[in-house]
Amino acid sequence: MIVREESLVIRNVVTVEEVIPHDEWFLPALGLRRNLVNEDIYYTSPVVFKVEEMKNEPSFGKYTYYIGLNTEVEVGEDANFKQLEYLEITPAIYVRCPEVDELEEAYELLRHYAKENGLEIDESFYHVCFDAFDNVIMDIYAQVKEG
Repeated sequence: MIVREESLVIRNVVTVEEVIPHDEWFLPALGLRRNLVNEDIYYTSPVVFKVEEMKNEPSFGKYTYYIGLNTEVEVGEDANFKQLEYLEITPAIYVRCPEVDELEEAYELLRHYAKENGLEIDESFYHVCFDAFDNVIMDIYAQVKEG
């Protein structure tokens, strides 16, 4: 795996948050894409998510999902999602992780790269999910803190 210094910017982003078991991380992503297509809205980006660990609940996390759309949508006050004009992960470093089983290795590689290059990163890693035949490949982004 190679660490790269590049940012990620996505327009017209729909975002939703859920507290779920870690082993069900993919279910909201699939549901989000399916619901958009059912509404004749086209997504223009892969699903991106970040996870925040929960104190005293090691098997659960607070997951925030993002997906770019081809247009802005009207979001009602009672909706369980919201829309952002942009998702910007900048400045950032990232690594492509070809196997979900290698996520911890990818996190450690980003931490090591940041330390070696005098960078301070946010530990809430962003995961950009690409479908590759019957597999999922992820780009793991770490936002570099300013200063």
